[in-house]
Amino acid sequence: MSEQVELEMADHEVEATNGNDINDASNAIEKLKRGWDEGTIVPVTKKPREPLPKLTSAQNQSLLLAKKYCQDVTVKAAQAKRQAEQQAQMFALQEAANRQRALLLMSRIYIGSIYFELGEDVVRQAFQPFGTIKAINMSWEGTTGRHKGYAFIEYETAEAAQIGLDQMNGVMMGGRNIKVGRPNNVPQAAIIISNIHEEAAKYNRIYISSIHLDLTEEDVKSVFEPFGKIKGIQLAPDTKPGKHRGWGYIDYETLQGAADAIASMNLFELGGQYLRVGRAVTPPLPLYPPGVNPVMPGVPLTSNSALQTAQQVASQMTSTSKFQDPDSPPPAEKKKASIAQLQAKLDSANEKSGANQEAKLEREENVSISGSNARLMIMQKLSRKTDSSVVVLRNMVTPEEVDDELKEEVTSECSKYGSVSKVVIFEEKNDELEVVIKIFVLFASST
Repeated sequence: MSEQVELEMADHEVEATNGNDINDASNAIEKLKRGWDEGTIVPVTKKPREPLPKLTSAQNQSLLLAKKYCQDVTVKAAQAKRQAEQQAQMFALQEAANRQRALLLMSRIYIGSIYFELGEDVVRQAFQPFGTIKAINMSWEGTTGRHKGYAFIEYETAEAAQIGLDQMNGVMMGGRNIKVGRPNNVPQAAIIISNIHEEAAKYNRIYISSIHLDLTEEDVKSVFEPFGKIKGIQLAPDTKPGKHRGWGYIDYETLQGAADAIASMNLFELGGQYLRVGRAVTPPLPLYPPGVNPVMPGVPLTSNSALQTAQQVASQMTSTSKFQDPDSPPPAEKKKASIAQLQAKLDSANEKSGANQEAKLEREENVSISGSNARLMIMQKLSRKTDSSVVVLRNMVTPEEVDDELKEEVTSECSKYGSVSKVVIFEEKNDELEVVIKIFVLFASST
């Protein structure tokens, strides 16, 4: 038989086999259907489980003990977690309290060898240029009514206390060299104070006090910008909108800029006041007006501290080599030249008519200043000619005497001396929070 015939027979056998299998499967399905319908096929059901044997009394006792143990472990774990959280909170509160005490101590200074005839007002006046004084405590003798020769001053900031200590120790007051130092309890917080100083050292930040109240942040920035790029400036806000309390902070981008500003601007006269400039001894914290005590997370607000300075020392401002062009003249000559040029311009402007004088005043208010000329221009703005067509009347009336007819009465009375353009009645509170009435009268001419 040939191979082709064998292959054909094999194929027929496979086809036949497949056909038989299909037929067998179909027959089996038909039988199952008939059996299910006739009830001869019963579905298989699972046998129910046999009940577990009952526990013996010993086993029940062991089970109860195991449950109690699990409950005890769970309760102890929850108590341990709660106790750990409470301890962490207490530790954080204790650290914040210790830091608050340390900041309070950093804001306090001790003054000794005070002449017995010098009162609290003299001490306040002497130490006030360094920053806002929160309190002055002097010990008095009951028999003589004199103080015991020492006092404690608490400042608004720790920087004010530090500069006051540095600049007032050994200064002559009332014929005596006063002694300025720290209270005896400061060493108790030495570790925390050291940590605060390390935090402050990470910032290129300086403290400035005795700032003229008429200067704005932009004015102060223009004066201090020549020493390096300024990242930010913040003057302590006053309760009056748009006013500051005469001190604040400047953040430089570089440490060299901060060091140059301290070296050149400390005791520099600006607007008739000597600036007090020093390194910030505390890390940055928000500044708030007096009477505002926000709750600060983590670290409390810098504690207040106290005093201001009486020594008036003029320091000539010198520019550093960092900001000089190699081909530019020396700093002193450059400063003299710029002052001479500006003074010539001022003399020429003063000889002009009243209209030109008014334009000059407007330019001084809106002028943009920078570089080495900034200080001179700021001082000119503060000390320009006092010729004015505005008269201020103080202590003329009490707050109770202000009525709708007061403005007409003032206008009528002042018209005897010249043409009155406008009358403004202004209420202002002094340091004792008493209301003071000021009446501004604008004449048509300053003559």
